Amino acid sequence: MLSFKGHAFNQAPDSQNQIHSDEMAQQYGFRGGLVPGVTLSAYLTQPAVTHWGLSYLQRGQGAIKILRPVYHEEAIEIVVNATSDRAYTAELMNSEGEVRAIAKVSLAEAHDLPEPPARQSLPRLSLDYRPPLASPETFARLKSQGTYEAHYRWSRDHSMANYFAKAEEMPALLGFTRLSDNTGGFANTSFLLGCGNWVFASNAAMNPWVHLETQHQWYRPVVEGTEVAAQLTVEGLFEKKGHQFADVRVNLFDAASSQALASIWQRAIYQLRR
Repeated sequence: MLSFKGHAFNQAPDSQNQIHSDEMAQQYGFRGGLVPGVTLSAYLTQPAVTHWGLSYLQRGQGAIKILRPVYHEEAIEIVVNATSDRAYTAELMNSEGEVRAIAKVSLAEAHDLPEPPARQSLPRLSLDYRPPLASPETFARLKSQGTYEAHYRWSRDHSMANYFAKAEEMPALLGFTRLSDNTGGFANTSFLLGCGNWVFASNAAMNPWVHLETQHQWYRPVVEGTEVAAQLTVEGLFEKKGHQFADVRVNLFDAASSQALASIWQRAIYQLRR
């Protein structure tokens, strides 16, 4: 397992979640737009892709917490500690040695892989759907009455295709230069966890909001051109220090075959204290 250094990359300065823009983030006391939590997660899981290769995309597991913000072009270091031949812990540190995010990452044995989720029959979001404003009442209703399925297509043109400014800093498995021998172009952690963010925000209108923590299980690699169907379940709601939190479960499926791709548990602040 190799530690590595790099520079953080904000792929989403123009996101509908304007916490990634300098203007909005500064209104809430941040120095500038926040690098997405899913991008920090990609840095923390990169050693798994490098070390375990395709096996990680087939049955990798991770638990990731974002502790403090990271900003665009900020120098970072991922410090890895192998705890076994199938697991490691990692810290994402800034140039001052401060820990900004942490992870526990592992590779499940094929016979220990959790039972994959089954795709539910949910209505699909229409392109012109306008979700209700996020509130405790809205999320309580989504929890009891159900949510909408949303679709996202993985491709080299997606905004999350690169989680470093220079694509060559990512493992070849996640790039698009080796497609001819079927060893490249697979979806990365920032896109897969991003699907969880997008379906969350598509069911309730939030701006800004903050991705805090995820636990994920991968079931199969996602190849270029795959249309991903994301299904959301609201599991818990609470308030703390004036912030409103939601815990959700997002399951990802191949929209064409309904095969399970991933299961993601996520915690977020959907309404920040002003």
